[in-house]
Amino acid sequence: MCQANVKIEKIGEYLGVDKDGFIVKKASVDKFQEKWKSVIEEVKNAYIEYFGDKLHSVYVRGSVAKGEAIDKVSDLDTIAIIDLPKDQIDTKWAEEFNKKIIAKYSFVKKVEIIAITPEHAISKTRGVHIILKTQAVCIYGKDISDNIPKLKPNKEHALHCKNLQNELQNAIDFFEHRLSNNLEENKQKCVWIMKRILRTGFELVMEREQKYTRDLYPCYKSFIKYYPDKKDNMHKTLEFAINPTDNSKIVIQLLQDWLFWMPKEIEKMV
Repeated sequence: MCQANVKIEKIGEYLGVDKDGFIVKKASVDKFQEKWKSVIEEVKNAYIEYFGDKLHSVYVRGSVAKGEAIDKVSDLDTIAIIDLPKDQIDTKWAEEFNKKIIAKYSFVKKVEIIAITPEHAISKTRGVHIILKTQAVCIYGKDISDNIPKLKPNKEHALHCKNLQNELQNAIDFFEHRLSNNLEENKQKCVWIMKRILRTGFELVMEREQKYTRDLYPCYKSFIKYYPDKKDNMHKTLEFAINPTDNSKIVIQLLQDWLFWMPKEIEKMV
């Protein structure tokens, strides 16, 4: 296993609810840290350059949107809504653009470029609507989240739960049979599935907690409150989400443990 190079910090936060039980957004343009403003502007301009008058709107989400970005740790997560059919939305330019941004701004770990249709953005089955309504801030165009109803932290919005069983099995297959020769790709797959597990774990307890988060440590903290016997496995999951391992056997065993247990627990929510 690769030696961990990032310490697990007890950082991240929950989104609380208002007097009516609806999730309260904390993301705001006013919270952007000064050093990130130029990067955000460049990303916005890149979307404008590549999509022109088909660009409906652009959003920043995650730690940058809450003014909590950490140098060389935080990604600049963005979402663009494009007035084009899905098969006509091209983001191949993002890879070279990313290299340029990282070279210019050493504190940026990565820029996440996501471009989707308006239908995808408001679909209740895909989950983007939750992100736009509760965690993102519009920096260009007309804010589509104004058309999304307010949300409550309940099982209706436990969208990670719906696909986790298939995602776990697919990840196990990947690490057993289709492991890439690209070490970075393997690590990215490890990080991705571990984050899914952490966020699904939180969804299992979200309604009991009456708050919402996608931040990894709060997901872990809430989960182990209700499932203390799973603390070791979830801590290992948190570790691999932050410091991915190249030891496929360890990853497979952990995924199999979750595949045996978590889908059964999810069924109790239905």
